Amino acid sequence: MAKGSDMFALTFRDSPIGMALLDSSGQYVEVNDAFGRILGRPADHFRGRHFGEYTHTDDLPRDIELMAQLSRGELPFYQVHKRLLHREGDTIWARVTVSDTVAEEDPRGHHYVAQVEDVTEIRRARDLLERRALYDHLSGLANRTLLMERLERALETHEPRAATVACIFLDVDHFKMVNDSLGHDAGDSLLVEISQRIQDAVRSADTVARLGGDEFVVVLEDVMDIESATAVMHSITDAIRQPFTIGVHELAPTVSAGLAMATRGITAESLIRNADIAMYAAKQGGRDRAELFDASMREVAMTRLSIESELRTAIRDGELVVYYQPVVDLETREIVAFEALVRWQHPQRGLLLPDEFIPISEDANLVIPLGAIVLQEACKFLVDRPHFTGRVFVNVSTRQIGTADLSRVVRDTLAATGANARQLGIEITESGMLMATAAARADLKALVDMGIELILDDFGTGYSSLSSVLQNPVAGLKLAREFTLRLGDKGTGDRISTAVAALSRSLDMFGIIEGIETEAQFAMARRHGWPLAQGFLFGHAVPPSEIALGLPEAPTPAIDPVEPSDFDSDLAVQPWWARSAANY
Repeated sequence: MAKGSDMFALTFRDSPIGMALLDSSGQYVEVNDAFGRILGRPADHFRGRHFGEYTHTDDLPRDIELMAQLSRGELPFYQVHKRLLHREGDTIWARVTVSDTVAEEDPRGHHYVAQVEDVTEIRRARDLLERRALYDHLSGLANRTLLMERLERALETHEPRAATVACIFLDVDHFKMVNDSLGHDAGDSLLVEISQRIQDAVRSADTVARLGGDEFVVVLEDVMDIESATAVMHSITDAIRQPFTIGVHELAPTVSAGLAMATRGITAESLIRNADIAMYAAKQGGRDRAELFDASMREVAMTRLSIESELRTAIRDGELVVYYQPVVDLETREIVAFEALVRWQHPQRGLLLPDEFIPISEDANLVIPLGAIVLQEACKFLVDRPHFTGRVFVNVSTRQIGTADLSRVVRDTLAATGANARQLGIEITESGMLMATAAARADLKALVDMGIELILDDFGTGYSSLSSVLQNPVAGLKLAREFTLRLGDKGTGDRISTAVAALSRSLDMFGIIEGIETEAQFAMARRHGWPLAQGFLFGHAVPPSEIALGLPEAPTPAIDPVEPSDFDSDLAVQPWWARSAANY
């Protein structure tokens, strides 16, 4: 038997697997060098110490119970995955197999043999795979898969109780502007910060998930009523709204939020969709706000989906038409330009105005093919009227500029139609110009290099600084219509009108005042120094068939006399439409 004991001792000592001999109380009698290396200590360190000193506290009760079962003969051996404590403070995952020795062959009495294998790397790899499958890699939040699992479980278990489940859908406002202007690293930093703020604003039992991009979902379990859920939603939005610094830039992020409450029998997918619909209503309502889902919102969403589908067909089948509204010289009332305005000749609903479908085209990424149609028609309009020496202004979306390569589309359209680039103007909103990326600015410069003039539309609504206007090759400004409505108030409206007219002249830009509908507004606009105007007083937008091949005949009502002192004498300088007439 001694020979057997010697063989066991040699195997024990030289085994590449950690091995330990423990007495019936759980103290180490002997360990081999491999075991010591696993825990970062010399082998003789363990002698006389209890295995509990090196076992994670969460695993210890289970280990003690299993050893008791082994000692009572209820188990021949046991194997567990457990956490051991390394000398450096790290947690080591190990696969431990414990068996009873044969007491007769061991003169030292009844002992247990433990074989210990370090499986930390295997465990980490498995945990990483599980985490990638269930968690968002950027924020560490639950992903869609884990969100659905938890929401389905919550809906199954809440039915018998008085409490219910709520779902909050969040979308970061103007996130694309952060990405485009400050870079994707800044955008990622903002998303991580917002993720943390959401987690800090909810209970530990609630689930916070990131669905990708800038969309987040929060599942609130065991909420008693809609008031409680609404309070949590407002806590989240208030937390997100606090200023956040990225580099030298201070941001005050906001979100559009939608809240939906679970009803009997609702599915997880339907509850999230309801919250999403409510969030979209909040975004359409002006952003930085929250909405509670109701059934009428679903009808709106279905109508929107129907319009999107029909719009795709309309673009393909040529149902989009372009109307033209005149821009006049305020000195002579002669028409010097037109603005091209798209309409949808719907086969059932009749003529639809842009407000009814342009926002949908933006969200559905249909604005690029739609914009190409308007550009093509505007160029054909010019070619069909060779005696017209004025310009046609075409509105473009920020989605058409930069990555969509608007300058190439314009160049190809001009080549295909034979239109003169110097008769084409491109209108972009002030907010769109403010959000322009480096690629977008390069695209705009390419347009200017062709001889196309850029007009800043809706000026006064984008909260831009003067420097943001000057850093782009802008040739003209259009005062937003809401300021025109305040002409004659002898207050803010008149001061803004006068100041912007003077600003455009001082920057050697031409100015257009929109929304002139009365003779009183006309007279006031001239008095403030505006050279050009647009509005129903001078004509509504009409189809090209109603516009003559030559210069359209202008209305000729009497013009109120205006004293020269009423506006800047620079107006006497030859204006752009006269100076550049030789180029047409």
